[in-house]
Amino acid sequence: MGIEKYLVVTDLLCSREFPAEDGRSDLGIAGPGYHTAALATSHGLRVADAAIRRQTQEHFHEDLEALAALLAERWGEPSHIGLQTVLLRTGDEEIPEPWARLSHLVADAYLWEAREYGRWIVLGVADRDPADEIRLLLTATETDPP
Repeated sequence: MGIEKYLVVTDLLCSREFPAEDGRSDLGIAGPGYHTAALATSHGLRVADAAIRRQTQEHFHEDLEALAALLAERWGEPSHIGLQTVLLRTGDEEIPEPWARLSHLVADAYLWEAREYGRWIVLGVADRDPADEIRLLLTATETDPP
């Protein structure tokens, strides 16, 4: 999927109704108050060597920066949110979705408030788990960041 298609998915996630229950959608996963789409997913990195994984991470981060620049034209400069502290807090307190799940997948992300939709837009690279594929994730949620 190219950057232009990422923008189409962004528009879809911003305008769709949220489902009543957690589950899969045609774009990824969704639940009460959120939609998350994997804009891009690596293939075969679970068994790839570290150099290949690092190269793929760099490519995904380049795509993240390109998309973030386009989203900044819409909603202004993003906030940067570190999700490490959110991850640590999941051990002691109830963190609402999608934030709890994102904190397990993404170390840090860009965050915009899309006021015209009443949603937060979160963009990050899911690359925390070296035994998992790398994904470029986009989330639209009505739940405030923790």
